Amino acid sequence: MFLARVQGQVVASQKDSSMAGKKLLIVEPLKVNYPEGGGGEFEVTGRAIVAVDRIGAGEGQLVLIVQGSSARMTEGCKELPIDAVVVGLVDEAMVGGKTLDLSGVG
Repeated sequence: MFLARVQGQVVASQKDSSMAGKKLLIVEPLKVNYPEGGGGEFEVTGRAIVAVDRIGAGEGQLVLIVQGSSARMTEGCKELPIDAVVVGLVDEAMVGGKTLDLSGVG
């Protein structure tokens, strides 16, 4: 499981029939930089992953992603040929007792 920022979406007119009607998002995984003094801030990774959106996420939102067999355990995804699913919208993240700024990265 990891945190990512939604960067956009993918439209594919030709795809496996089991994927019909599934919203695909481009997400960028984030990492947390731990500066001296505690707390932390998000940093971009420069990676892009396509994930099925199960919750109605939008561009710019911070989301929770699962991959691999965990992705196929989400409701409605058991038979899909997928590797990543958006399973949550992040309201708050804390490191070292300090809340991370969710707005500035990605």
